[in-house]
Amino acid sequence: MAEMPGTFVVLEGGDGSGKTTLARLIGDELHAQGARVLNTEEPSGGPVGVLIRRMLAERPLSPEVMALLYAADRAHHTGTVIRPALARGEVVLCTRYVLSSLAYQGPHVGLERVMGLNAHALKADLLLFLECPVDVALGRAGAARTLDAYETPAVAASAAAGYAQALTYLEAQGQRVVRVDAAQGPAQVLRAALEQVLSLLPRTNP
Repeated sequence: MAEMPGTFVVLEGGDGSGKTTLARLIGDELHAQGARVLNTEEPSGGPVGVLIRRMLAERPLSPEVMALLYAADRAHHTGTVIRPALARGEVVLCTRYVLSSLAYQGPHVGLERVMGLNAHALKADLLLFLECPVDVALGRAGAARTLDAYETPAVAASAAAGYAQALTYLEAQGQRVVRVDAAQGPAQVLRAALEQVLSLLPRTNP
């Protein structure tokens, strides 16, 4: 971020695309190289984030209500976790951020409406978007855990279209986006993503 010494990287993609695993692997690599790293995610572990997780496990609410809840969680998460870490000069790796709200709630309540609710959000230094076929992604997600109410083929296909529209929208606003082929092997995905993250960090003399 221009006003803070840290680096803010967001990892996005459909369910099962490997965001959480990739964020952890990138964090491990950066930590091994001496960087100070914070891994975080949304919904967050804060009070609103906990409520959202419970709602997702039980029954979905209306897109308008979900957009409001995600925006409230993001405001708390940004103010209490992300900004302080960036101010300390850390690399923040956040799994899901504004793009997810644009992709899931934007088609129902409008992209401008979602962005208005997220006026407090930060623009990431880099948004890594993991591209993965819907059937492959859902297969991975289902093998790893119990899917929630939103994780169905129909919702996933709709989300893929929502992501495409949301990415175009954010890029038009100046967000730096790098697409990564998440259908590749794990080592290839990590190498491609890590190269992009390292390009943001100051080089140190050997």
